[in-house]
Amino acid sequence: MPEMIVPGTYIEVRAEGLIRPGPISIGNVGIIGTAQRGRLADPNDPDTVYKPANIGESREIFGEYDAFGNRIESNELTLVRAMELAYANGAQRVFAVRVANIPAAEPLAAYELSTSEGGMVTVEAREHGTGYNDALVEVTEAATADLLDVTFTTDDDRVEESWRNVPEAVEEFAQVINGTHPTYNYGPLASTGGRSALFEVNVGAATGNVETTEEALQTQTSATNGANTGAGDYQSGLAALLNQNVHIVVLAGQNAGTMGPALVAHVENASTDLMKRERVGVIGSSASSTVTDLVAPAQDEGRLIFAGPGVRVNDVVAGREVVLPGTYAAAAVAGRISSLDPHFSPTNKTINANGLETDFNGTELEQLLLGRVLALESRNGTIRIVRGLTTSTNTAWSQITTRRIVDYARFGVRAAANPFIGKLNNERVRQALKGSVNSLLAAMVDREMLIGYELDVSATRDQQIRGIAQVTMFLQPTFSIDFIRVVMYLE
Repeated sequence: MPEMIVPGTYIEVRAEGLIRPGPISIGNVGIIGTAQRGRLADPNDPDTVYKPANIGESREIFGEYDAFGNRIESNELTLVRAMELAYANGAQRVFAVRVANIPAAEPLAAYELSTSEGGMVTVEAREHGTGYNDALVEVTEAATADLLDVTFTTDDDRVEESWRNVPEAVEEFAQVINGTHPTYNYGPLASTGGRSALFEVNVGAATGNVETTEEALQTQTSATNGANTGAGDYQSGLAALLNQNVHIVVLAGQNAGTMGPALVAHVENASTDLMKRERVGVIGSSASSTVTDLVAPAQDEGRLIFAGPGVRVNDVVAGREVVLPGTYAAAAVAGRISSLDPHFSPTNKTINANGLETDFNGTELEQLLLGRVLALESRNGTIRIVRGLTTSTNTAWSQITTRRIVDYARFGVRAAANPFIGKLNNERVRQALKGSVNSLLAAMVDREMLIGYELDVSATRDQQIRGIAQVTMFLQPTFSIDFIRVVMYLE
């Protein structure tokens, strides 16, 4: 309501005129791969996307990778290895998704507890994976009579869960571990409602009381990792990431030949006005020793980055240096790019690695650059990115900085527009929206992301009725001679 300040003078404050965009980041990395444990990708369950703070927490969630060159099931565990490379090269926030190829009849890791009436209670892993095999399942007498203390410890000692004063009766015992007991409040994991994140207790036909364990229980059935994944499994992982706040996507250990098209389709779909997720993908080469092995796929919008050759790194499991193909170099490159502001080029930036799979000479590196490969070279004892290129055949999108600057602007426009949702779609409100977007673009000029820009916010009569505002921008990113026309439909 207008407020009278002096007789005959009224001031009315319009809230939309005060709206300005908040802080923006486009450095979150999404990594999809295989692992020893952890919940499997489910597009309908956001809890299957993990957000570990560092590589140590990643190992707690997913277990360790296997020694490269001595691969379990002839398929390496890719997720934690790729995360290790991403963190080592500057990634700050990683969204991790585990995928697996598990047949319906594949057993879960399971252990059996005896009961006072001769039956057996089954302690069964919640997910498939060798990370649940050979766990320590302990049931001991509690300090209070007729109650038990229960501990689960993974075989690598990274995760331990403990419950105190658990009822002996099999039904209540199962309810406590499964997080369904109506009154028990000694559960170790608030994030899972008090239930075990590792195991589930199945009573079956057992009755009576659960007995204590006198010695370590042996695994009754062992699980596998399902690491022999295919395109469909990674499609599930990509679908799980679709609505997450991720800006750079890596398919751990996957090469452009087999998974490039799926990754391209994902980043293009995620970056539409419908999905509202500006995103690029980084993928690499298979084991390669010649220039002709490194063939970058084309993606005209500059949303795909193809990295190669592979890198030499220390394998903490094997206890030696190993040579990883470009499928893992991609994770290192993604981490490095994520650590940079959008207008800072990856060109000449270092990669944290011991060496390269192949050292190409100057002529060979030039061939790789002409083939749109983000090539790595060894120079003065360090590994460096030769030039920050996308796989785009369109000159305007060939530089990573151009793609990321424009994505930053698009992401910022969406952030600036969010507070206007639900307000009138009239000229006054659109001008307020234009002012908010203009402040974003002006700040980008000040930060030297843009050299210049033009901006218009409009709506046809039909768009007004449908609640759509059209934002048209002509952006000239730093290091680009082209103006990029961006049209966005906000509703």
